[in-house]
Amino acid sequence: MPSRRDVIKGAAALPLALSGAGTVWSPAHAQQFPSKTIIIVVPFPPGGVADYASRPLAAYMTEKLPHPAVVENRGGAGGGVGHAYVARAVPDGHTIMVALPSLAVIPEANRIQKRPVNYEMTDFVPIGRMLADAPFLAVKKDAKWKNLEEFVADVKANPGKIAYGSSGLFGTVHLAMEIFLNAAGLQMNHIPYTGGGPAFAALMADQVPIIPTLVSIVKPQLDAGNLRVLAQFGDKRLPQFPNVPTFQEAGYKDVLYILWSGAFAPAKTPQAVQKVLGDVFKDFMTNPATIERFTKGGSQVGYLDGPEFAKFLEADSARLVNVTRSVKLT
Repeated sequence: MPSRRDVIKGAAALPLALSGAGTVWSPAHAQQFPSKTIIIVVPFPPGGVADYASRPLAAYMTEKLPHPAVVENRGGAGGGVGHAYVARAVPDGHTIMVALPSLAVIPEANRIQKRPVNYEMTDFVPIGRMLADAPFLAVKKDAKWKNLEEFVADVKANPGKIAYGSSGLFGTVHLAMEIFLNAAGLQMNHIPYTGGGPAFAALMADQVPIIPTLVSIVKPQLDAGNLRVLAQFGDKRLPQFPNVPTFQEAGYKDVLYILWSGAFAPAKTPQAVQKVLGDVFKDFMTNPATIERFTKGGSQVGYLDGPEFAKFLEADSARLVNVTRSVKLT
């Protein structure tokens, strides 16, 4: 079974594998869009789920459109730096973004903390949803905790002394972890990193003993047997871990978090350009080769087109904002 690294390395070969897919660009678009390279901003460093989702998409768009697409990592502030950059970009479709739920959380979190709010959700238009994954708690195989119960007991006995790492303050999995800690009445020392990849590197380097993460980020080490999974945040057990309980099964009925990834353009992007982007995105996400590649990489494909994704976001963002307001940060 290919590793996550294999998936990214294989992105360049993806267009060849999908050569039977219908071409979404036609000469009628030549004078309209694209007229230059398309930048896909990833608001995190390399190695995280947004980066993982973006690179095969860029390779496919390069094959199908008359100008290439390239990934540009703009990490910082749990994704906020990249989000704000795209919000201010010229709305011509040549700068788009693959983002995560932190896109909806960060503006409200900044208001709560009385920090500058550099963008709002209304600054973006959704192109489509890509993946919908359940995070999980991972420790190294030699960790002293063999299961969730042992971990909870140890944290309760040592309030505020045990650290966990995340992809950043109010980043992709920070809020998920805080939901659990509040539900369990636990206090931990949060160590934010600049993305999911750096947080995982910190775990493997023994800088933190536990992280919430995703299969797509840690799959090679999972496959090698170097990690142990204690529990996961979805509403059902993951196929990769049939013996690992959900937090709800473990007695924390309000602990549920699905980490989506999706593509966005600046809000005032013309409808005709949105149509081109949406068509190539749909062609990519519904192709069997794409689905197989992401599935083998450990991700759950959760494609929604632009209007469907917008409807989903309306409800999901409201839920996340309410959680952000109610959660007492540990």
